[in-house]
Amino acid sequence: MKKYLEDLRQELIKQKMTAKEIEEIIADHEEMIRTALAEGLSVEEIKAKFGDPSQLAEELSDFDSKEDAEQEETDDYVLWQEFEVNDESVSINVNLLSEDITYQSTDETKVKVFYCGKRKIDKYELSFEKNELRLSAPRKFGFHFSFNNEDDLTFLIEIPKNVMINELKHVAVSSDMELKNLIVKQMTLNTTSGDLKVKHASLGVAKWHTVNGDIEIKETKFLSLNSSQVNGDISMKEVTIDGDFKVNTVSGDVELQEVTCDNFEVNTVSGDVNGKEFYPKMVALKSVSGDISIKNKEDRYIEIVKKHSVSGDIHIGR
Repeated sequence: MKKYLEDLRQELIKQKMTAKEIEEIIADHEEMIRTALAEGLSVEEIKAKFGDPSQLAEELSDFDSKEDAEQEETDDYVLWQEFEVNDESVSINVNLLSEDITYQSTDETKVKVFYCGKRKIDKYELSFEKNELRLSAPRKFGFHFSFNNEDDLTFLIEIPKNVMINELKHVAVSSDMELKNLIVKQMTLNTTSGDLKVKHASLGVAKWHTVNGDIEIKETKFLSLNSSQVNGDISMKEVTIDGDFKVNTVSGDVELQEVTCDNFEVNTVSGDVNGKEFYPKMVALKSVSGDISIKNKEDRYIEIVKKHSVSGDIHIGR
């Protein structure tokens, strides 16, 4: 393990990545390798799982060289509060009811929380203690109350570029979420009737559950992803998943384009799964009536661990 990590470090240096970026990558991969060893994988199996250090460093460098996603302008927002950051990482815990929110980076050194809308802001709870940002909607704004859409608030949270989000927990009902240009080590998402958009981000270990919400992911890296949705669709383009990618869907469709991962496991009832230039190393596919199709131009070997369908078609090939 030490030799692999040292080789990876040297290759990252050759790619002219910053010291902070290198240390974050090494720490993440050290954690994944320890987990793999604990699961009984041999050294050779681990090398095969994570790939050649030179190729991995090149892939990571290609991602970091992409242009940032377009930032949300703050002109229409009111700055609510700002907080000094005393560490290289922060945690975020957000609980919303009908409020949309955007998370994005900033060149400034403080965490900033903006809002726009007519609802009374003083009814919301906002705090920043021990490098954890907490934002909660008033409890009385629950299902027994109704409001005009014009009264709804929209939040914008900005995190300094040199600060990593150690953990992001987001729970919401009837609210959309957008995240761009941020590094998140661990992300947990639970939404009902809300859409999720992510562009140019690194989300580490991500797990989410959505009901009636669509998900759109572009130019993003994951260590692993576990996605569960009832009837919302998923669209992913230019996405790299270093580890496992698991999808459970009832009727939501899954569209994958230019996506790579280690193990891909999908369970679908009636939702279709379409992959184009989708390159997992192994797949386990289970469907009731949904169709599963993976069509690639490159002839890369994909190991089929399991393939089962009641009435849906399953196709892997060109």
